[in-house]
Amino acid sequence: MTASYQLIDYSVRPAKFAERKMLSEMLGRLKVFGSLETYRYIGFGSIWFSDCVLFHRALGIEHMVSIERELEHEARFEFNNPYRGIELRMGESTDVLPGLDWNQRSIVWLDYDDPLSPAILDDVRTVATRASPGTAFIVSVQSHKLFDNQDPDEQPIHIDDRAKFQQFFGDARTPPEMEPVDLRGWTLSSTSRRIIRLEIEEGLRQVNAARGQGQRLQFRHIAAFEYADGAKMTTIAGVFTDEGQNGLFEGAGFRELAFFREGDEALRINVPMLTPREMRHLDRSLPCPNDAEIDRGPIPQRETNHYAQLYRYLPNFASYEL
Repeated sequence: MTASYQLIDYSVRPAKFAERKMLSEMLGRLKVFGSLETYRYIGFGSIWFSDCVLFHRALGIEHMVSIERELEHEARFEFNNPYRGIELRMGESTDVLPGLDWNQRSIVWLDYDDPLSPAILDDVRTVATRASPGTAFIVSVQSHKLFDNQDPDEQPIHIDDRAKFQQFFGDARTPPEMEPVDLRGWTLSSTSRRIIRLEIEEGLRQVNAARGQGQRLQFRHIAAFEYADGAKMTTIAGVFTDEGQNGLFEGAGFRELAFFREGDEALRINVPMLTPREMRHLDRSLPCPNDAEIDRGPIPQRETNHYAQLYRYLPNFASYEL
C-alpha cells in the first residue's frame, strides 16, 4: 500500500482543510474541562504534520504524539518533524495506542486513509476503554467501498452484502439488519459512522461495569462530516464525559456550533466552485442568517448556499496574472 503522503499533501485539499478548521473550532471549546495547554494530541501526522501544526498554533497544545507505520521512512518523518513537542511513535496504531499513558486528557484523531476494518475498530475500542473524561475523540475513514483484505495472497473482496460484512467483521460487529444499499454510495458513510459509534458504546459498557454511580462515562456526539476531495470520506467527532460533567458539556457551547450534529446526520462538505472575485463579492453579504437575502449577482444559488455555509472554514486562494 502506498503511503498517503506520497500521493498528495492533504493540507491543501479544500474539503479536508474546512474539516480541520471546524474541528479546531470545536476543540477550542474543550477548555471547560481543563486548560487546553494541558491536553495531549494523538494522531497520524504523516510527513506534513498538518494537524499537529494547526492544533499547536490554534489551541496551544504542546505535547503531541504522531503515530507512523512506515518504519522504513522513519528518518524522513524525523527530518520533517516541525516541533520539539511532537513525539514520534513508529509502529502500527494497534500496537502503539495501548502503550500510551491515558491518564492525561487528550485529543485523539484517528484519521485513516483506509475504509473501516476490524483493525480500525480495535483501535476505536482501545481508546474508548482507556480515555479520561474530557478527552475528545475523532475518527475518519474512507467510505467509498469496503474491502475484505484478510488474505494477503488474494485480491481484496468488495464487501457489498451483509454476508460478506459478517465474514470480515464477525458476528458481534455485524448489525442484525443490513441491506446492500447500506454498503454503497454516501449511505456507506452513515453505516461506517454507526459501526464506529456502536464500537465506542460497547467499549464504554465494558468500562462502566467497574465504575460507580456518577463516574460512568458516555460519549457525547458533537459533529459528523462527509466529503470527497477524491475518495469519499467520513468523520465522527465527540467527547468522553462522566456523569458529573454534563453541566460542563452543555455550558461549552457545542450545540451553538453551526456544524453541531447529535444524531445520525452529517454535514456534507460541498466546496463551492467560485472564483476569488466571486468569493469577495459574497463576503460583503456575510454573515447572513437568510441565504435568500445574499446579494449573489450572477453566482448560482447552489454555489452561494455552499459558500455561505462554509466560508469561515475554506482556504484563502490567491490569484495572479502572467
